Amino acid sequence: MALSLLKTGAIAATALLMMSSGAFAASAYVDHDAKVKKSWSSNSPTVGWVDEGDYVKVLDYTKKNGGWFKINPPGPNNTGWVKKNVLDLDYDDEDPKPGVEFCFTGPLGYVCVKQ
Repeated sequence: MALSLLKTGAIAATALLMMSSGAFAASAYVDHDAKVKKSWSSNSPTVGWVDEGDYVKVLDYTKKNGGWFKINPPGPNNTGWVKKNVLDLDYDDEDPKPGVEFCFTGPLGYVCVKQ
């Protein structure tokens, strides 16, 4: 059990280090329909749309203008930026199960590791 917790802690620490170093690679579900912008500003031109339930690759994050994620939605040539509230990074449709869970917060968000 102790060795398993140690492994879990090491994985979480590695994820936290990656988040704080600027290396960001994740996937997320779109929480609601939204415009995809050319840059991280509401005034930026719209380059596409994402629909609720779409699964997107998250490429980058900025805290500017309230927080924006750079995403690569399905389809060609539609990489762009969405407001941070558009994405559900911790989508989990399963019922909670007993066990241990560690969560860490970094400058780019948070990561949770479950056992």
